[in-house]
This record gives sequence, structure tokens and C-alpha cells, in this order.
Amino acid sequence: MTPAGLIYVGTFIDAPTHEALRVRTNHLCIVDGKGRIVLLHPLPEGTTDDVEKIKTFVAEEHRGLDVLLMKEWEFICPGMIDCHNHAPQYHQIGTATDYTLFNWLFNVTFPNEAKCRDLDYARDLYTKLVRRLLRNGTTSVQFFATNDIEPTKLLVDICAEHGLRAFVGLVTADRDSPDYYIQTTEEALSLTESFIQWTLAHPSGRDKLGEQDALVHPVITPRFVPTCTLPLLHGLGGLAAKYDVRVQSHAAETVDQVLRVKALHPTIGGGRDVAIFESCALLTGRTTLAHGTHLRDYEVRRMAEVGAAVSACPIANILHSRAVVPAPRYKALGLKVGLGTDIAGGYSASMLGPLRMAVVDDRTDSFVKVAREDMPLEEYPDPDPKTEWPVGHVWAYHIATVGGAEALGIAEHAGTIDVGKHFDAVLVDGNREDQAYEYWPAETKEIRFERWINTGDDRNVRGVWVRGAQVVWKE
Repeated sequence: MTPAGLIYVGTFIDAPTHEALRVRTNHLCIVDGKGRIVLLHPLPEGTTDDVEKIKTFVAEEHRGLDVLLMKEWEFICPGMIDCHNHAPQYHQIGTATDYTLFNWLFNVTFPNEAKCRDLDYARDLYTKLVRRLLRNGTTSVQFFATNDIEPTKLLVDICAEHGLRAFVGLVTADRDSPDYYIQTTEEALSLTESFIQWTLAHPSGRDKLGEQDALVHPVITPRFVPTCTLPLLHGLGGLAAKYDVRVQSHAAETVDQVLRVKALHPTIGGGRDVAIFESCALLTGRTTLAHGTHLRDYEVRRMAEVGAAVSACPIANILHSRAVVPAPRYKALGLKVGLGTDIAGGYSASMLGPLRMAVVDDRTDSFVKVAREDMPLEEYPDPDPKTEWPVGHVWAYHIATVGGAEALGIAEHAGTIDVGKHFDAVLVDGNREDQAYEYWPAETKEIRFERWINTGDDRNVRGVWVRGAQVVWKE
């Protein structure tokens, strides 16, 4: 996918902070041939539907570019960033939601992941997934792939072919996994190093395009502590330092996972994931740990100190973790927080799903205690009168864009619509004939944005761009 310069005119909405939307109407945005925003400027009233007048505000070097005029009910917003997605589990999305974690892994997930050794199967699965993600308005994704290198390379190629910015991890596991889906320690380290080298040298990788413009990135990916020996984790830590690449895993996810980690390594920080990863040099400024629902404050502070991030997965957390990520609490402690679909622990391939559930999670975290048992009437306590909650749709969208960009180390290039950044953007059409909600002409831009966030879907996504390259378009 090659970036193409274009002039965009209309409404631009983003959330640079969690406190309020930034809404810019009647604006001119120029994206150059390298896919970066070079101008974002208001236009005088009465010029936004006149191409010739518009071009008088454009420098000579850009006047030959085509112009996209947004309709009154359309707006452009940043593409969403999925910080945690298991690509080979896409076939099982929306199913097996009533399993405990380890039963889910052994009975459903490991067999499905192993099917990707059939490259025809993997190609079909990954192509459908990548196209779906882009149609949903997701422009960057951090993937867990499988234990096998060839289908993992195939995922990288498909992401590059379709223009999706992708952080892809070859999963490693050398213990407590099925015989048909396990590596030796030496094999896991060798495959990981080979995959890192191959991805860095990819035509869309860091060696060819540089850190800022690379489309595909390798990620060191121990599945989680219960399936990785300490020698493997130490070896992966060495590779992370050698190649200066990102790290991802799961941490403090579910009750059964927390208890198993404590039983395996009781002498390392009390048997806690964060301490174990840090002891193996895997807790760095390039680390994202998924879930984190059972993190303690001192662990959150330590992650913040080293620059690590957590990927909250609100749908999967509600289904499996018996806990939620308290985003305001973690953010107040300085931790970077992104959002993830957690396909297929989560049942939504659209980031709108976890975005909406993040709001519900916050309400859940502040639920009042309801006195239900019988007692004398005068002893029933009054409920907590709290009527405001920190996380609403703006906060959640901020985490899904800016938060994700911070978590994946691309905040200089993505997350908001600003001069100098890549044009990672979604054109939302709020007046599609087949959409899931009604169009009301008199509404404000802010209301239209909120309505799409809360009730819209991919039918409203008319166009998607990644690094200025158009990857989705609907007439």
C-alpha cells in the first residue's frame, strides 16, 4: 500500500486528552505523498464546498492533489489501536465464552491455533481477519500469532499487503502445553531470533523504512508465565535487549492464572508476573502486558517507572477475569493504558466493543454494595450517592487511540489528527441508509460522534487510511 497525497475538507474529531473531544469544523487537512499531515487549518465560511476557492489556501506544491469534501454528516477521526489480538483465534470468535482460562486453552484454543500449520487455512483466516479489522476502523494492531514461524510470517505478509500497521509476535511456550503444540527452550529462542531478523528485514520493516515509517514490527511474545520456563524467559529478555524490539505477554489476568504463577515461582516477588518478567529483563519501556486486572498498586507504579504499558481487554476481563482494569486508578499512578479486543477471549472484532465495555467496566468497579439480607428497617444503610463516573465515551476513545499509541510506542505518529503525524484515519458517515441508528439533521458534531461510538458499527465506516494510504473505501 503506497501513501497518496490528498486534501481533506470538513470536520475532524479526536481526543488528545481524556477530558474532552477536540472538534474542528470547516478545516482543511493536507496529507503529503509520504502519508503525513503537513497542514491542518480552518477555512473561512462559505469555502468548504468550492474546490477552486479551497485550493487558493493551499501551497503551490500541493494544488495538484485531489480534494475530498466531507458531507455535513461525515467526520474524520483517528483510527483505533488494538493492543491485544490473537490472530489464530479468529475462527473461534463469539464462542466458548463459558470456559475457565485453562480449560479454554486446552480444549478450544490450542487446537485452533495449531490448525494454522496448514498455510492455506492460515492465509484464509488471516486475510479475513485483517480485512475485517480495517473495515471496522482499526489501523494498528498488536498480534499474538502461533508457535510456528511460517504461519506467523504469513500474517506479517498479509498485514503489509493490506496496509495494516502490525506488531506481530511468534508465540513461545516450552512447558505445560499439549505435546502437539510446544517447543523446546532452544527451539523457541532460535525461532524467535529468526523471526525478529526476518521481520526487521521485511520490505515494510524497520531495516528498510526506519523505526518511524515501518509498517510491520516483530514482538517478543512469551505466551505467559505458566507456559514458559525461566531459562526461556531469560533468553527472550536477552533477545529484547539485543534487537531493541517490543515485548508482549499476559499478566495478572485471571484468578486461576494468578494462583498458578504463585505456585510455580513463590520466591520471585511473591510469585507475581511483573516481578518475574522484570527478573528476566522482559519488563521494559517497550513492554505491553495484557489484562492486568489483578495488579497491585506497587506493580502498577513499577511498570510506570520503566515505561511499560497495560492493554485493558474489557470484554474478556468481564467474561473471564472476575475483575476489571480500573483505568483512572492506573492512569493516576502513571501507567500507560491501551485497549484490546483480545480476540477470541473477547467476542468483538471491532474496537467499538471493548471501547463501550470500558465504560461498563468503570461503572462495575464503582458498584455500590446493596444490602439485601433481612434486617430491621432502621438498620438498612443508604447507598453511596455517587452519580458521576470518570470513564465515559470520550475517555474510552482516548484510550483506544492516544492510549494505544502510547502503549505501542507510536504516539509521535498516531493517535490524534495533528501536523507531522501519519494520517491514520477513519471517515465516518453518519447517514448511511442501512446503519444501525437514526440520523437527526439538527444534532451537533459531538452528539453525532457519541452516537456512532455507542450505537454505530462498520456500516458507518466509509473510508480508512493507514500512513496516508487508503485501505478501505465505500461509495
